[in-house]
Amino acid sequence: MKFRSIEVAEYVADDFERPLSTLNQAGLDRVYFLVKKALADIEWPEWEVAGRRFHSKNGNEPFGFEDVNGKLYIYSEERGIRSAIAIFKDDHLAAKYFVWLISKGERSINWDLFPDKLP
Repeated sequence: MKFRSIEVAEYVADDFERPLSTLNQAGLDRVYFLVKKALADIEWPEWEVAGRRFHSKNGNEPFGFEDVNGKLYIYSEERGIRSAIAIFKDDHLAAKYFVWLISKGERSINWDLFPDKLP
């Protein structure tokens, strides 16, 4: 994956350059699983999570949610080209937004599920 700098307000750059203290792989795996559960049976729009680890049946031009170097990206894909929709540093906020986007506000995440998967 290639990276490039973009111009943003200084406070945004400072915040995004600060390392994450709460994101860990076990917790993120649980969040991905909860997103999958919340989006069960939604086939359109097409979606994928964590590089197609979880996804709708088809994946031609999906919306996606994944971690890239500690930042959580929400993107859309068209003709094989991804376009960023949002970038988050908080896994819960990213997951809530992604579920809201895909379900058009009709579904939400049940954070009480799978407490055994908590880090």
